[in-house]
Amino acid sequence: MAGRAAADRCPGILRLTEAADGYLARIRLPGGLIDAGQIRVLARLAGEFGDGRVELTSRGNVQLRALAAGAAGPLTEELTRAGLLPSLSHDRVRNVLASPLAGLDGGPDLTGIVRALDAALCGRPRLAGLSGRFLFAVDDGRGDVARLGADVTAVVAADRTVVNGLATRDSGSEDEVVAVMLACAEAFLDEAAAQGRTAWRIADLADGEERVHAVVAARLRLAAAPQPTAAPQPTDAGPQARARPVGLVGADGTAVVLLAPLGRLTSAQLTWLAGQVTGSPARITPWRSVVVPDLPDAARTLDEAARLGFGVDAASPWLRLTACAGRPGCASALADVQADAAAFGARWPDRIVHVSGCARHCGRPAAAQIDVTATSQGYQVAGV
Repeated sequence: MAGRAAADRCPGILRLTEAADGYLARIRLPGGLIDAGQIRVLARLAGEFGDGRVELTSRGNVQLRALAAGAAGPLTEELTRAGLLPSLSHDRVRNVLASPLAGLDGGPDLTGIVRALDAALCGRPRLAGLSGRFLFAVDDGRGDVARLGADVTAVVAADRTVVNGLATRDSGSEDEVVAVMLACAEAFLDEAAAQGRTAWRIADLADGEERVHAVVAARLRLAAAPQPTAAPQPTDAGPQARARPVGLVGADGTAVVLLAPLGRLTSAQLTWLAGQVTGSPARITPWRSVVVPDLPDAARTLDEAARLGFGVDAASPWLRLTACAGRPGCASALADVQADAAAFGARWPDRIVHVSGCARHCGRPAAAQIDVTATSQGYQVAGV
């Protein structure tokens, strides 16, 4: 496996990325967790500094677009005060996925592990050297985020916890799970140095997974174990019409999953959303939806969300429709695919459709059945 020749340009808060419509900031939300106050801050910043929208990413993070170059300073100050930038040195490495419904419909609540992992990660200076692409995942045993290709994955089950094929000694210990996960990240940095390679992820190294596994097993004296059996799940991070929950969820029916239209929410939608988050934090999912727990009247929330343009059931086109940034955000795009996507989704309501602004097909989910691609002669359709 060849190492990476180019520098990692993954955006963050402190490192903005220039796009055709201005600068882009990516704000990490470990486990997708975000409270009401933080949502309100994002809504205000999107209106004051950006294009009035927030993008949800396939790693459960959020992005602000169309920022002016001078927005970097005040943006950093605002996000730091809101608790969205707890570490200047570790801004871009706080990439943590977690099962979005964990603790809501059975199984363990992963919030404690996610919080502990984030704090410990930020507390280790050396791990600031990870790339912005390096990814952690904490799965509650259902297999939803365990299959998203993270570099370090913990599967937390009632009888045992497995981290990258290694069984922890104490399944209920958050400290041990975090220690093993960070040991894997440190072993990756050691192996990258030993191979003399610039590597963004474990897969960039020769025999990376096997070498990291062996090093951590020896250092921590852990035994190998098979991954816990999980229910079959789709393998990509795109919207899944057949398997991803939408609408009312949770064992007691007090949580909802709301779909963001094309993965974007307006300041008005965010402000309303903040008003619904009165208990536990909301959770941004890797499928560009939002989980809102602890609702006193979930049915009323769904009705209001539908009127505001959220997807609230399996009939929503936003469950089957994706699109790249398109014009004016991307200089390579040949069309405003965000504006045009809904019409294509309506044309094939029972198919998974992705609309691309150019032949690169950015953001295309693996399960896409129909590709709509902008060209200099108009849109071309494949898969019909």
